[in-house]
Order: sequence, then C-alpha cells, then structure tokens
Amino acid sequence: MSQPPSDSLQDWIDYYLKIAVDGVRSEEVKQKIQLHLNRFQDFFKARYGQEAISSCVKRDVVAWQKHLQAQELAASTINNHLASLSGFATWVYTQDKTVFVMGDPTKGVGELPLPPLEPRALTGDQIQSLKNLCDRLLPFYRSKGRKWLLSNEEAPVGAKARPWRDRAMVFVLLSSGLRREELVNLSLSQLSPNDVEELRQARRAQINGVVGKGKTQRDVFLSLDARRALADYLEKEHAEDITTETEEETPLFLVAIEAVPRRTDGRLSPRSINNILEKIGKWHDADIKDEARHISPLRPHDLRHTFAFQLAHVTGADSYELERRLGHQSQRYIQRYTNPPEDIAASYVENF
Repeated sequence: MSQPPSDSLQDWIDYYLKIAVDGVRSEEVKQKIQLHLNRFQDFFKARYGQEAISSCVKRDVVAWQKHLQAQELAASTINNHLASLSGFATWVYTQDKTVFVMGDPTKGVGELPLPPLEPRALTGDQIQSLKNLCDRLLPFYRSKGRKWLLSNEEAPVGAKARPWRDRAMVFVLLSSGLRREELVNLSLSQLSPNDVEELRQARRAQINGVVGKGKTQRDVFLSLDARRALADYLEKEHAEDITTETEEETPLFLVAIEAVPRRTDGRLSPRSINNILEKIGKWHDADIKDEARHISPLRPHDLRHTFAFQLAHVTGADSYELERRLGHQSQRYIQRYTNPPEDIAASYVENF
C-alpha cells in the first residue's frame, strides 16, 4: 500500500477520496462525503490547533456530534455526517491499524434517534385557498408606494416579478410532487406537449425524464390546473426571459432577465424556490382570516407531501405507484408522505 507520507488528517482524507471514493461513488455522493469530512477536520483543528490523525480518539467524535447538535442540524443530517466519518475511519483502520493509536474512533458512537416522521400535507381547505390566491397573484406583484396609491393608473408589475411563472410552479408542484431541485432542473423539451395552444387543449400532459436522487428517472403527469398555468406562463413571460444561445436545453422555469446575478442559461436556483413559496405563503395567510387555513412557512416539500398524500388516497396507498411517481424507494419516507396530518387524522373520528 502506498499510504500518505504524513500524520495529517487532510492527507488521509485526500487519499481516501482518491482511492476509495473516486470512480466508486457518484459525484454527488463524493461531494457530500468530502463536505462532511472537511467539516470534521475543521472542528478537530479548531479543537487542538493541529490535525494529527493519530491523536483522534472517540471523545473527539462524540464532541463533534454534540457540536453539530448545537448548530441545530436535523438528526438525520448529523447521522449522515457521522456515517461519512465512520466510513472514512473504518477504511483507514483497515489500511493501517497503527494510524489510530486507540483504535477506530467512530466505533461505538451511536446514531441520534430520529424524530417521528410527521407529514406536512396541506388540507383540502388549504389547497383550495392557496389555489385561489395563486389565481390572483398579479396584484401582489404590482409596485407599491404613495405614487400609485394616489394615482388612478394601475401600478406596473415589478421588473423582476414573474407572477405567471410562480403560479405555474405552485400548480406543477401540487400535481407532480417534484422536489425543488427536480423542478429547477426541468427543461422546456421535457414538457409534453410544450406548445401553448396544445397545452391548453390537451386532456393529458406530462413531464418526461425527471432526474431524481441517485440519477433515477421518472415521468410525472400534470393536472388541469398545472396545464393551464404552464400555458399562461409560456405565453405571457417565458419567451422574454430566454437567453440560451447555445445547444443547451432551454430551462422550463427562468429567472427574470433583469435579475442580477443570473446564470447564463437563466435557470432558477433551488434556494429561489424556497423564497418564492415562503413569500406566497405569507401573502396567503395575510389574505385569509381563518387561522386553520394558514400555511406559513410554505416550503417545496409541503407541496410534495400534499401530492403524495392525495395520490395515496386515490390509489389506495399503492406502494408501487407511490414509488414510481415520487422517485423514492424508502418505505420509511413513503409512509411519511402518506400518513395523514394531525388535522386530517382528527377529522376521521369526529363523528364516531
């Protein structure tokens, strides 16, 4: 074995990534492992002022676990960090048992217990009022200010505002259960049909080849609301924001062309989806007096849960169909998406 020339934790991390991860794990998984190990290295160096791997013991791993907890990371996220470190430490110990003078420092460090998987599906009333607000989004995006309050003229929509796009995104998420990363990575060519008039008249439309976790692919269907909202968006806003002049695919959902900074192809970032939904959720709650209908903070996964719960209901919780449409093979998460929220579960026994 050609091992690293020093006692450096960084050298061993680099060596591990080169020998055991590159070409073995996907690039996405490799980046996560590297991120987790670099975070441990930073913690270890700050703790001791040096990074000698031989001085790493179980006490340090336990302390890192508590350090991550103090940052209020989710238990599943902390467990993922520990799994990356454990995989690294076990591999190092297998290569050379003299590196860790007290043995594998991750051995015996248990995972954090995971909290109950609570669904965040919207109720029927919440879905109805959310759709109603989305159909009235335009005024919310108009310029505000004294000038327009005192004027008889209709205030213009903000230069960077895209109400038709945001309405379409909400309806697509509600009818497909896409993750936010899957949504922003969509290209116009994946929408079938993608002609405005054909989309309006179609009795069925779908998005083909959605790339999910683990590079899995699936097709998703679109509801009548989603088809109409997409047709409105393509007709009213999409074309004016297209900047792709290469052979790259045109993104389905685009950032306003006036926005700075902006990717060369105009594609939205995953974080922007959170911001848009959070804003719509706040507008919704301010517009609705009934607190039982409030939905803030509205997040992309809430709409994914809503889709999954509704699909489970109409299919009789058909596990095959749920796995196929959600792009998820974990039964734990399938159960999370399909278990009823507390409000809905309470309604089941209301008239018992």
